[in-house]
Amino acid sequence: MAMAQHDGSSRVRPEEMALAQDWLGMLLGAGTAGKRYGDDAPFAFWCGERSSRDWLRLADAVRSVGGWADGRRRHELRWQDPATGLSCVVELTEFAAFPALEWVVRLNNDGETDTPPIHDFAALDTVWRSPEPSVVPELRRSLGSDGRHDDFQYECRELRQSMWSIPCTVRMDAERNNAFRKVRNGSALPIDGRPSATWLPFFNLRTGDDGLIGAVGWGGQWFAEFTHDGKGTTKLAAGMEHLNAVLRPGETIRSPRILVLYWQGDPLHGHNLLRQFLLAHHSPKGAQVPICNGAWGGTPTAGHLDTIAAIAEHRLPYDYYWIDAGWYGTSTKPCPNVFEGEWGITGDWRVNRLYHPDGLKPVSEAAHAAGMKFLLWIEPERARQGTPVTLEHPDWFLRRSAEPPRPNEDLLLDLGNPAAWQWAVDTVSGLIAENGIDCYREDFNTDPSPFWRQADEPGREGMVEQRFVAGLYAFWDELLRRHPGLLIDNCASGGRRLELEMLGRSVALWRSDYNCFPAANPDASQSHTLGLHLWLPQNAISPPPATEDDYQVRSCYSAGLVLSTRKFGIDGGTEGVPWDDFRRWLHEAKRLRPLFAGDFYPLTPGTADPTAWLAYQLLMPATGEGAVLAFRRTESPVASASFQLRDLPDGIYELQDTDEGGTWEATGEELRTRGLPLFMPEPRSSRIVFYRRIGA
Repeated sequence: MAMAQHDGSSRVRPEEMALAQDWLGMLLGAGTAGKRYGDDAPFAFWCGERSSRDWLRLADAVRSVGGWADGRRRHELRWQDPATGLSCVVELTEFAAFPALEWVVRLNNDGETDTPPIHDFAALDTVWRSPEPSVVPELRRSLGSDGRHDDFQYECRELRQSMWSIPCTVRMDAERNNAFRKVRNGSALPIDGRPSATWLPFFNLRTGDDGLIGAVGWGGQWFAEFTHDGKGTTKLAAGMEHLNAVLRPGETIRSPRILVLYWQGDPLHGHNLLRQFLLAHHSPKGAQVPICNGAWGGTPTAGHLDTIAAIAEHRLPYDYYWIDAGWYGTSTKPCPNVFEGEWGITGDWRVNRLYHPDGLKPVSEAAHAAGMKFLLWIEPERARQGTPVTLEHPDWFLRRSAEPPRPNEDLLLDLGNPAAWQWAVDTVSGLIAENGIDCYREDFNTDPSPFWRQADEPGREGMVEQRFVAGLYAFWDELLRRHPGLLIDNCASGGRRLELEMLGRSVALWRSDYNCFPAANPDASQSHTLGLHLWLPQNAISPPPATEDDYQVRSCYSAGLVLSTRKFGIDGGTEGVPWDDFRRWLHEAKRLRPLFAGDFYPLTPGTADPTAWLAYQLLMPATGEGAVLAFRRTESPVASASFQLRDLPDGIYELQDTDEGGTWEATGEELRTRGLPLFMPEPRSSRIVFYRRIGA
């Protein structure tokens, strides 16, 4: 089938696979260095005054290989340093269907004494060369989830200092991120060490007609640096930021997980390759992002039961009934919504009998009887000083300072402490079993970095973070082992922990806390969708409460949706809910959901400009099925626009406008060249056009 020029689809090209295999062959000692990538191990570290480059050579690696499973095969490369007793083991993964490589580096002290300090540990340390020295690379990246209108904004930066000075370095680390945040947002959190608070830990380095997508998988603070020499070579470095520690006998540390994915042609092709790769290899197996009815935990049981009965009566096709914060503890004060009450006093995970005299099981049973699964919000990593567990086991918690604890101050559960880890596992697992929980929603409303830094021993910087992050991954793995079929929702004040390791264990149902506030602009939600879907296909969000209409709700359509019939508070009730509209929105969202797992094409820039239109296209390449979502914003003076659709195979297409009704036909060539014309006479309007290929 003929395709449009500048193919941005996720179709893998033989030349892409060939380069990835050549790179792999070089690392495995079965090939020679290529012209594009480095000719040594793609990572580096220092042990005291000695660089790993001085002794760790690919030719000396002891290699082993596993079998193929789920489209991937793992290789192991091992080195031993007789001078220090340090061993280095690399788990290197290749993929049968994608031009991608991944690796994790582990260092172990096999000796009988402490090693010299391990420092400057770059899990990624290599070069990427442009095909021609004159090609100046572009660094493409997106902002993180900071609770702002411009969350996930896509940025393209040429790696040149100026027209007169080409060499350029771009670095992302705590110092630069903090300076950037202070200038940019003036928020209550000028510093935030969560991994996707400031920047997403993903990047796309374009070098002319091809490029390299990379990702850093780490639940703590990471750095990345791109240094272009002005002559066609860019040095790439990334890893855990704060690490300068001796290893004691028998101790092991690990690097962040590193992904590199090679692409050719259109940068959008690289992004769609990444999306399909993540769906195949870094997503919960068999999981789709659910459509949820969100409800507040401070709402009494009777209110939940009334809402569930109304959902069933009006035949709303929800997947999950969601209870958010406020259901726990012993407070006797009202907790009416997210802005009032004592829901922030976390650490006591007993069901609050004031709101729920018989616990939460009656709610989960009613949800199950109505054909829905049950989701519950829990935040086990943060506790307030004075809750029972903090008084009984103060050694389980980390603090920001060495001063005596203050009543009600935030503490961080030390997941690197085996006893604290076991308490977290048993507590959450017990809640899952006792309350019939199908989706465990974990929130994380604190910056962990000052807790980690305060707790580090002298000469052991980074070890508390190392143990915490490893404990977090093991915590989720144990929950999934104990509760087969459990879905985990990854929240951290919105999407502030979106990284490779956590993506493989969870979905993100609340990608930005921007949408917590009634005054949130729906235009921002459209931009969030466009920016985040270039990288991560499994995410969802909710329209701000109390203002639902077509424009608001459609602005939040994504791979999933949170749409609350009861306003997020105990006084909202369901009176006046436009049930027919809710049913229509839910059916639209469910019809769109599978298409968000296909290829994604921005048809306009992703800014929040109120005078603009925003539009994007969804396409399932194998079937030719898809949709176009378009928004004419409030101040836009333009009533019509035409959008050239991307990468449609030749053939006859049937199109359906969800608002105007009826269907019509057009050829793939017509839609690619002449475009899809849309007319919206009124500002603040939206349109959805579904299409499907019906013939050759």
